[in-house]
Amino acid sequence: MNAVFKRFASGFVNNLKTIIQALVFSVVIWVFISVQIFPDISMHVQDIAVSCEPTSFMEDENLHISSVDTSKVTVQIEGKRYSISNLTADDFKASCDLSEVYGSGTYTVPINVTLTDTDVDCTVSTNNLTASVTVIKIVTREVSVYPNTNSLTIADEMQIEGDVTVYPTSVEITGEETLVNSVDHIQAVATYDEGAIDHSMAISASPMYFNRNGIKLVSPSLTCSTNEFVVNVPVYKVKTLPIQIKFTGSTYYSGFSADDLEYTMSIDELTIASPDSSIDNLDAIDIGEISLGALTLKDLQGGKTLPIELPEGYKNISGNKSLTVYFPQYEEFGQLGFTVPSDNITVINKPSNFDVKILTNEIVVNVVGYSNYIQTMTSSNIYATVNLLGMELTEGTKTVSVTFRLSGANVQAWVTGEDYKVELLITDAVEDIEESESV
Repeated sequence: MNAVFKRFASGFVNNLKTIIQALVFSVVIWVFISVQIFPDISMHVQDIAVSCEPTSFMEDENLHISSVDTSKVTVQIEGKRYSISNLTADDFKASCDLSEVYGSGTYTVPINVTLTDTDVDCTVSTNNLTASVTVIKIVTREVSVYPNTNSLTIADEMQIEGDVTVYPTSVEITGEETLVNSVDHIQAVATYDEGAIDHSMAISASPMYFNRNGIKLVSPSLTCSTNEFVVNVPVYKVKTLPIQIKFTGSTYYSGFSADDLEYTMSIDELTIASPDSSIDNLDAIDIGEISLGALTLKDLQGGKTLPIELPEGYKNISGNKSLTVYFPQYEEFGQLGFTVPSDNITVINKPSNFDVKILTNEIVVNVVGYSNYIQTMTSSNIYATVNLLGMELTEGTKTVSVTFRLSGANVQAWVTGEDYKVELLITDAVEDIEESESV
């Protein structure tokens, strides 16, 4: 057996050159036969990647490709063996034909497969390749934004008063047309994690989308022009307080005690809201003052109306814009005119370096009071005062206001009406002139 193997091995080695030549010759013959006898072949190429790009029309119309159900295809190709035998998927390009897409929707479109090297002698014999392509239209629309404070906790004795506002009040949302059109409004949901709110605040908020039926849209694929929302929450402390008014014109200047004047008011209390706890220290609220000098017989008969004005930052919850003061005893009052002579006019607080002379001879005034009292009055009961304190004086004439006082005990009337004035003549004091000359 060994001898046979040795003879075979020796013969193989001796004839190795001949054997190699025979193999090469066989291959050449096989290639020649394949080319000459079987020049064309067909084969399958797998996993050719499919591309899907929007057309210029689609881009102009904001039409976007949402999904494509085919990512790779397999095709049969035909051609010369020497041309196609080494082709792979990378040598082909497959693309969706979207030339017939003119709007949103789902389309079945043809897939075109071509060789990247057009010089290769090859034919793609597979036809009718298709893909299902979903196209959406992207639109932008403006929607309103409303504040939402449902998750906020308001401190005890405090409450939201006035309008809760939000910024911005509207935004633009962008997304698929159907989804964008389903949005009716956005609610800016304010959240505060630091306990109960006890003062007015501007609170950050996050958007929540709602349709026309008031149903929340969960995580819609939309783009908003801003993600920063601020909800302004006006929180106030509310308290109802009794109303007070004051009469000005003291007994010293008018002779009449306002405490003797009976009155009622159209409203006795007012509910107000304070932006802080300062309202806790109030037992009543002063609405205003009524000057006796401005209180006429007509006011007594028909009532005196005062505007209700609160300090800045406070709110009038009751809503009353004014109150009227009524005088139940108005029938007991009357009004008469009197002429006050210059002898009854006194100048006080005159500077020492000026002399002052009253040029006005008399003043006609109106007096309001109890009818049985003013009927017994005369002009001698009325005294006028000119107070020059704090007044800048120069030589010449000057028109100044006067105040009045009625003389007597238990005065039951007062001077009312216009701002009464007198004319003064102001000159340098005589002693000052003499002193300057001596110097």
